Amino acid sequence: MATLIQIQSPPKRGQFRFALWDLGFRPFYLLASSFASLSILVWALQFSGLLPYAYLQGPMWHAHEMLFGFTLAVLTGFLLTAGQNWSGQSTPKGAYLGALAALWVAGRILVLSPWGWLAAGVNVAFPLAAGYFDRP
Repeated sequence: MATLIQIQSPPKRGQFRFALWDLGFRPFYLLASSFASLSILVWALQFSGLLPYAYLQGPMWHAHEMLFGFTLAVLTGFLLTAGQNWSGQSTPKGAYLGALAALWVAGRILVLSPWGWLAAGVNVAFPLAAGYFDRP
């Protein structure tokens, strides 16, 4: 029994593509890992009192960001990538994926601001938008 192996030729000179926005796991795994590192600094700033105007502070901020920040970014990246593999349908790419990532980042920034209602609205809008965009 012969096995066929398809070998792709290397990209030709001048055909470099920026692949960050091609699959859902790429921006969201990058954002989640960056946020995990950066949140240690934010936690220290809150604890020291240098970030006094955050809507959520201390343990409430930590609990909120573990669910809506880190975990939701990882789950979104996984489901946007796995959904494509499971269903054979395309998932968000390019500008749509960039808009989802920007919405996630906006939620992380707004929680550190005094505008609680706006932060809550963005944090609710992100999973709804990710679910909407995940449709075939």
